[in-house]
Amino acid sequence: MIIIALPLIMFECCFLQNWVHKMEKKDIIISAMAGVLAIYCGVKFQWNYADIAEHGLTLSSIVLAVYVAAITGLINSDLAKKMQKSIATWQKDKTQLGVLTQYFKIAVFYSIATIFVSSLILLVKAPNPTEVVLSYAWSILSLCGLVFYIENLVLLAMIIRFMLNRQIWNN
Repeated sequence: MIIIALPLIMFECCFLQNWVHKMEKKDIIISAMAGVLAIYCGVKFQWNYADIAEHGLTLSSIVLAVYVAAITGLINSDLAKKMQKSIATWQKDKTQLGVLTQYFKIAVFYSIATIFVSSLILLVKAPNPTEVVLSYAWSILSLCGLVFYIENLVLLAMIIRFMLNRQIWNN
């Protein structure tokens, strides 16, 4: 199972490295820890994402709809104009709107990835344990689904925290 986990951990780290300049450092650490912990628990306890794939599909679909509605609501609003003029405190070269947009892009990626993996797992039957290659592929797909599901929740929490910390609904 360690052979299965190592490529996923490497993918998680490489993916997050591409977003380093777009997220706060603590958020990168939280996201990486959540991904690695999901992989570790998935391997250690032999969690099968197929057991919660329906819930993952439902959650991700709802979250994706909320993201689209939030982005659509921000377009050309007074709030967007205020956020476009406000500098993000931790990145002096980015506005609050720019940072929020980057977080939305990452969150949308995880939502779509969760929907894709959940759909694939629901459509494909689990292979027999005697089919080693297919079992290996199924384990990787299951771990990917678990990681995407967890990251989806983590990014949702980060976006909510970002908005609450800025108290964007007040003046």
